[in-house]
Amino acid sequence: MLRIGRLYNLKISHVLGPFRQSSTFKSKLYLKTTLIDSNDYTDQLIKQYAPKLIFNSVVERKVLNIKKQEKRKCRETKESIEPLPLSLKYVLDDIEIKSDECSNPEEEKPLEKIIHFPYNQGFNVEKVTTKEEIETTSSDVASEANEEVRRRYEMQKEMNNWMVNYDSYDDSNLDKEIDLDVTEYKINYGTPDPSIDISNVPCGGCGALLHCKDTAIPGYIPSEIFKNSFEDGGAALEAIVCQRCHFLKHYNLALQVQVTPDDYPKVLSSISQRGGLVILMVDLLDFPCSIWPGIGEIFGYKIPMVVVGNKVDLLPQDSKNFLKRIKQTLLDYVKLQGFGSFNIKEVALISAKTGFGVEDLITRLNSLNRVKGDVYIVGCTNVGKSSLFNALIQSDYCKTQAIDLIQRATTSVWPGTTLNLLKFPIKRPAGYRQFLREKRLNLMHKIQAEENTLRKEQLRQTKNAKYASLIGHIGVTKNPDSITTDPKDLFAQGEASSGKLTMGVDEKLAQFAYSKWCFDTPGVVQPDQIIHLLTTEELLLTLPKELVIPRTLCLKPNSSLFIAGLARLDYVDGPTSIRLTVFASQELPLTVCTIEDAEEMYQKLLGTDLFRVPSGDSKRISRWPNLELAKEFTVKGQSWYKSSNDVVLSNAGWVAVTGKMELEYKLQAWTPEKRGVYIRDCLLPYAVALAGKRIKRSVAYNKFRFYLKE
Repeated sequence: MLRIGRLYNLKISHVLGPFRQSSTFKSKLYLKTTLIDSNDYTDQLIKQYAPKLIFNSVVERKVLNIKKQEKRKCRETKESIEPLPLSLKYVLDDIEIKSDECSNPEEEKPLEKIIHFPYNQGFNVEKVTTKEEIETTSSDVASEANEEVRRRYEMQKEMNNWMVNYDSYDDSNLDKEIDLDVTEYKINYGTPDPSIDISNVPCGGCGALLHCKDTAIPGYIPSEIFKNSFEDGGAALEAIVCQRCHFLKHYNLALQVQVTPDDYPKVLSSISQRGGLVILMVDLLDFPCSIWPGIGEIFGYKIPMVVVGNKVDLLPQDSKNFLKRIKQTLLDYVKLQGFGSFNIKEVALISAKTGFGVEDLITRLNSLNRVKGDVYIVGCTNVGKSSLFNALIQSDYCKTQAIDLIQRATTSVWPGTTLNLLKFPIKRPAGYRQFLREKRLNLMHKIQAEENTLRKEQLRQTKNAKYASLIGHIGVTKNPDSITTDPKDLFAQGEASSGKLTMGVDEKLAQFAYSKWCFDTPGVVQPDQIIHLLTTEELLLTLPKELVIPRTLCLKPNSSLFIAGLARLDYVDGPTSIRLTVFASQELPLTVCTIEDAEEMYQKLLGTDLFRVPSGDSKRISRWPNLELAKEFTVKGQSWYKSSNDVVLSNAGWVAVTGKMELEYKLQAWTPEKRGVYIRDCLLPYAVALAGKRIKRSVAYNKFRFYLKE
């Protein structure tokens, strides 16, 4: 038996040749790539660089599925072929039927893509076949500009009549059919009129003051809509949103605006003078990177604060008391970021998307009724402030008379969506109203308990991650003893004789004159975040939209782990192997190689499907900053079943480090421009124990086993 094993090893070494000195994982991955026979550029890239890769999630997934796809195609082909007629079989018994339906069909030519940078113009991305073509591709500047206008014109053919989506606009000056000459560097965004003054009406989506002066200034709407709002029959400004919010909602297209990061803190400077309560929003998937220390200096140390950790529904459960641990970890690092001496009243974990924890947050905010003043939702970009603002409008926290009159804030993956202060009047329930609310919440908790039991059973049967997410309900308490007759139409409250539709709350009315207000403030740019370096497509891949499923790898010393092309973690030296559990979007591939090959692999794979993010042509990749060594550190292990520390790598995610007790491991972290690298206490330390069995002759482990507390 021993001799057979030696002969097998000799055979493997004869096949691999120069790759024999690398680890067995390399050779295994290299042998698997022989199954790939496609001429696709990505497949050829895999076969070219696989000998230097220890692990790549894209390659593993492709190799594991290739045989299944071939078997399925062959089976479908056989089932689709009609049987040979019996007469023909006897007459031509020597007939040979050759079919190559099982072979890979010729791939179609990839379609052109449009990529948009936040607050920047988009540019075309064409897929090339070789790196040499990327490096040699060049064109004249004028021809590129003409081509850019033509592409944008083709993309926006369906948007020629986009203004008809508004309630009313003056089309007397518009051509029935827009004929855009590609030699003119303009796109039909309506007609600006610099002679018209800026209005005092804020946009219902982003809060910027509406105007028709310049398309690049926030709050712009075409003059055809702006002027018509003052005519009889025209929609009032309070009932419409700016062009930027309109394009975000209907076309997922962000228009270029001129807003600098220095303008954001200026909007918040009046909070310290007014007083009130501050809700500090933090992204649980990106902290402490999503905690901007400068916010505290704006509104002072004496103002009471409620720290809210958002997106808890995207975190997997690893133990019974995981929410309590996350809350304590969040509080500790909020204090470390400069809020240690602040008047922190509460720490809450919520999901503004699914509603989990929002009702408990409202209850806590109502208990702070003794706090005099308004409430301000503050935080960095993309932490979910506008989503929470919209959720609170649909709850008991907003006055019932204003629910249908307040426009919802614009939400998008673009950072910095809210450009000014949005607000709604706060309802302070007391007495009988508070009793009715508690009665409704008790009934809701019973319903949620039954739903959780059902979701656990569905999770056991289907193993679907959506049943492991935390979900809650947000409702409005109604008084059953109130008058049952239909009330007056709230939209008719501001309706004039001209028939204009008006929205918004008149603060001079009796029911709002003495109200306290909840404000949705703009996001503050955190220099540690890397989302401002990403395009729209890259943002959608990087920011998790579903439950984050941990991926565990076992690395030996002198190994490098890449999270797409966004971050790199090196295991430099240590006495034993180490377990790294990656918490990142499932769309971001993981790659492992030796430290000696790390720089070469990064340069070769950047912009390819093996890294996926960043993506694009040579122009896009040339704008991407290279990874730089941000921090060197040592981690002491606790147990093979409990992670000791998290290595936060900005928006790319974080990595939990697990090692043998009392042993020290030396690591290095790399990010673009050294952004957002932090070493913190482990947020989900027991997730490593929920990893499946280790895949044979691979550094990866099987699928994560979901845990739901009883």
